[in-house]
Parts: sequence; structure tokens; C-alpha cells
Amino acid sequence: MKQYKKYAYLALICIAIEAMLELLVPMIMADLIDNGVANGDTHYIYVKGFEMALCALIALVLGIGSARFQALAGQGLGANIRKAEYERLQSYSFSNIDHFRVSSLVTRLTSDVTNIQNSVSTGMRPFGRSPVMLIFASSIAFTINRTLALVFFVALPILAVLLIIIIMNVRPLYARMQNAIDLVNRSIQENLTAVRVVKSYVRGEYEVDKFKDVNAKLKSESEKAFGIAVLNMPAMQFVMYGTIISILFVGGHLINNGQLKIGELTSFLSYVLLILNSLMMMSNVFLMMTRSLA
Repeated sequence: MKQYKKYAYLALICIAIEAMLELLVPMIMADLIDNGVANGDTHYIYVKGFEMALCALIALVLGIGSARFQALAGQGLGANIRKAEYERLQSYSFSNIDHFRVSSLVTRLTSDVTNIQNSVSTGMRPFGRSPVMLIFASSIAFTINRTLALVFFVALPILAVLLIIIIMNVRPLYARMQNAIDLVNRSIQENLTAVRVVKSYVRGEYEVDKFKDVNAKLKSESEKAFGIAVLNMPAMQFVMYGTIISILFVGGHLINNGQLKIGELTSFLSYVLLILNSLMMMSNVFLMMTRSLA
């Protein structure tokens, strides 16, 4: 990973700056609504609109750069892990080789490395973005209105508890699914290695039935594991939309009482959506890491 660290650092820098620019947009929008639209100042609206477009353009360039650097770091890490595993395999003694099944070694060198590689490539963005969003957006939310910020912070522990429950339940299922993948690979390898013997003794139907059994087991274990893993998204969305409804309810009363402006409520909702979407992406990364470590 040493030669690819620079790409990982560059990706994280691009992601952090991009996140900060996205945090500026709701502030500019709130200023535009409360000062430009409210006062009918067309010049002010155009100036703030240009600032928002500029922030979006710079964020787009940084997003493209971060995607490229993420891909380079992730693919490079995967290539190095495969190389290191293969070199270690060549140094094994006969007793070490007998200890491991060939199907299991093939799985480790292919799908397991691919899972780790994908976790790094796709997980670097939410991993670098979520802390920046959480810290800076939460601070800005408190400066806008502390009452609404308290409503939002009720949702964070609920999100954490739901994620922990899902990961604790799905981790052993991923391990069982991994064993099922090894069995499928072993069945294919045995059949292809001894294909002449199978045909000579007319054992094709037996091999097909044996493969059906291991394939059905993999299907069953995969359905159980992913059936729990997919609960992550609806659980997070339930909390997110519940938070938005609560903020609109409380914010409406504050606006009626003159304690909050419409532009402030709009920008606050934008920050809440940015934070919750980043946390949802981070929860997906945790699930991918759980899958990689199984």
C-alpha cells in the first residue's frame, strides 16, 4: 500500500474540501432567500446564485479527482494483497498446504480480495466525508437554531443503535455464507479435475445433484445474510424522514412565533439531509467491511 498512500491522501483531501464547499451552499441559499428574495434585490440574487454555481463547479472537479484517486488506491491495494498472498502461498510447506483446501485458497485470492478492494474504493468517500459533514454541519446547525439542532441530535443515537444491531446479526451469517462459497468452489474444482473419471463411470447426474445441494446451501445462506443487510437502508430512511417531519413540525411553530426565518429552516433542512445521507453511506461502508472481514 506504500506506493498508493499518496493517492489515498489526495482522495481524502479532495473529499474534505468538496464536503466543505457543499456545506457553504445552504448558507448562501439562506442568505439569498432572507436578504435577496425578501427584499426583491435582483443584483444580490444573481451574485449569490453565481457563488452557489461556483461552489458546485469546484465541488464537481474535486469529486472527479477524488473518484480517480480512490480507484487508484483501491485497485492498487487489491493487486498488492493478491501478490502478497500468492507469494506467501509459494512459501508454504506441504503440511501448511494440506491444512487449507484449494477451494478456500482460491476464494481468498479472488472474491475476498475483491471485497476488500471494493470496500476501500467505494468506502473512502463516505469515510472521509462523514466526519467532516457531522462536525461542521452540526456546528452550523447549532448556530442557526439550537432547538431544531436538539431535534436532530435525537436521531443520531437511534441511527447508531440500528446499525449496531444489524451488524451484530449479519456478521455470523456472512461467515456462514463464506463457507458455502468455499463448498461451491470445491465442488466445481473436484468435478473439473476428475472430469474424465466422472464421464468414464457415468457419474454426471451424481455430480449435478451434489452441486445442486451446495448451490442451494449458498443460496439459502446468501438470502439470510443479505435479507438482514438490506434492512440498513429502510431503517436509515425511516429515521431520516422521521427527523425531517419533526424538524418541519418544530420549525413551523418557531416561524409562526417569529423565532426562525424561512431561509434558515430551508438551510437547516439541507444540512440535516447532508449529514443523514453521509451517515447512511457510512453505514453501508461498515456493512461492506463486515463482509470483507468474514
